Amino acid sequence: MCEIGEQIKRIRKEKGLTQSYVSKLLGYKSASMLSEIESGKKGLDATKIPLLAEILTVEINELFFVRNVLDKRTDVEIA
Repeated sequence: MCEIGEQIKRIRKEKGLTQSYVSKLLGYKSASMLSEIESGKKGLDATKIPLLAEILTVEINELFFVRNVLDKRTDVEIA
């Protein structure tokens, strides 16, 4: 298990998305809120989790678990 903020930041960067872009889609007025979530200073409102997963085009559980941990738990080999 990992910190959700770290996962959000990692996935967001992998997708080439800016904090400003993701923040706007989440309904935040500025990127500073997402920055604080990614750094662990603030928590993510649980009601925003499904929307965030959709924005990042990932399954919700990927926000909470590192991908290689998921692969081991499901015995699915990802190429």
